[in-house]
Amino acid sequence: MKLSRIQLATALFLSAAGTLCADVVVLKDGKQLEGTILEQTAEGVKMKYKVTPKIWDEKMIPMSDIAPNGILKEKPEEVEIKELRKLLPTPDLMSAEKYEQLIQDRLRPFVNRYPGTKEAAEIAKMIEQVTEEKEKVVAGGVKLEGKWLSATEARAEKYNIDAYTIRQAMNEKAQAGDLSEALREFEKMLDKKAFHFASVYFPPALEEAKAHLAKLDAKTSQMAKDQPVLKKQREESLTRLIEPDLSRTKAAIEREVDEAKAKYDVDKKVTKWITPYKYDLKAIQDLSKHILATKAQLEKYDIPTITKINEQVAVTTRLYYADKIQEGWEQLNVLARMAQGNQEYSSLIQTYQQGFQRKHYELAAKNAASQAAGLGAGTSAVAGTVGAPGTDDAVARALAMAAGGAQPGVVPQQPGTVPQPGVPQTMPPGAYGQQPGAVPGAVPNPYGQPAAVPGAVPNPYAQQPVPGAAPNPYAQQPVPGAVPGAAPNPYAQPAPAVEPMPEQSGLSMNNILMIAGGAVALVLLLAIALNKKKK
Repeated sequence: MKLSRIQLATALFLSAAGTLCADVVVLKDGKQLEGTILEQTAEGVKMKYKVTPKIWDEKMIPMSDIAPNGILKEKPEEVEIKELRKLLPTPDLMSAEKYEQLIQDRLRPFVNRYPGTKEAAEIAKMIEQVTEEKEKVVAGGVKLEGKWLSATEARAEKYNIDAYTIRQAMNEKAQAGDLSEALREFEKMLDKKAFHFASVYFPPALEEAKAHLAKLDAKTSQMAKDQPVLKKQREESLTRLIEPDLSRTKAAIEREVDEAKAKYDVDKKVTKWITPYKYDLKAIQDLSKHILATKAQLEKYDIPTITKINEQVAVTTRLYYADKIQEGWEQLNVLARMAQGNQEYSSLIQTYQQGFQRKHYELAAKNAASQAAGLGAGTSAVAGTVGAPGTDDAVARALAMAAGGAQPGVVPQQPGTVPQPGVPQTMPPGAYGQQPGAVPGAVPNPYGQPAAVPGAVPNPYAQQPVPGAAPNPYAQQPVPGAVPGAAPNPYAQPAPAVEPMPEQSGLSMNNILMIAGGAVALVLLLAIALNKKKK
């Protein structure tokens, strides 16, 4: 008969619970014996107890040696609940499925086994708490470092959450003793396209990776020393064998060598962090060389500096997702000044600059359209014409374009320049389009392409840091003092202070009169065209 998943989990838990310390006997000298009371009589207590955490003994304890009220027996539910209490608080980044498994496999069976007990009531409250957390996850929330993020906050922290996950996986594999796999995980942090290097979790992960690297270096050095000894021992052992054992042993060694070589050939195509075969000196030496090269690479990082820069990246990202354009632009200015001399941040800074500019123009277009809707309705009344279907929309579009909204066929603002106060700026369709590989939750782009990096839109004019790539004809030449590789950006220069992005303001009277006149002319032309069609 097959057991269900819940029945199997219950059986395993009960089996484990049987080995827990359920009873305590306190002796008159103050010593406590933890274990299970097998028998109790007027003469004494027969008990199986722990001598050490792994060694058990069984003996009869005279009542004359036991302190008054020194026999403390625990009920099964009192024993089992000790382990269940350890399930809270729940770990970070648990999925809704994991929450449901916790409820159905661990908590619910306890309540069913011990109904009506105070322990069952305690577990019922735990079920309520775990259920509430699961509902938060279903709604898009995330638990990170013990704190809950809403769905909106989680989108803004997406790249941080991913970096946190990588860091956790790295440390878990290191604790399990697989240092090569741990460093494979850390390599993901160095991926420039994913921007994990700009996460607040990158600096601590960098420190931890250095520690794992040092351990792997010591382990590899020892392997290199041991290899000649092991090889000699294997050869000597073969000389002492006779047939048929000699042939069988040689065949087994050949199979082992072939399997190790095949695995090495597959692994090295993916990563240099291979686990070398203990008899393969070349593979061990190759790993040692890669360890030394990586050590030199990691030593170049100024951890205190990048810690501050990455914290500023997080501030800028949150403002971007909150649509706080002016404040975000100012914080981007701070970020650009902090990151001078750190070339890896130049692409990210340009990306955020273009993202905030796009949001600026979207907001301008919305404001213009809103104002145009009111002006268009008033103009039709003054003209005394009856608008044909779609006339108000046409007027609104015309007024929006006159107010500086983005439109096809208009020469775009030069990349890297700052919008001038009072001068309408326009962008061509797709100018701030987003590339494949987007981070989920990025702000939708009206030009129809997915977002490319955390909280920002990639700059099509920026050179990609791909060795050997053809130069981008649209790239601006760097300005002395600017962020390396960035387009001339006044927000990236240490001095003087950059000009802030202009705030949205109402239309001037001259602009209103010009817009109104254009709208009247447009409506009259439409009316004449409709009359001709009717005739």
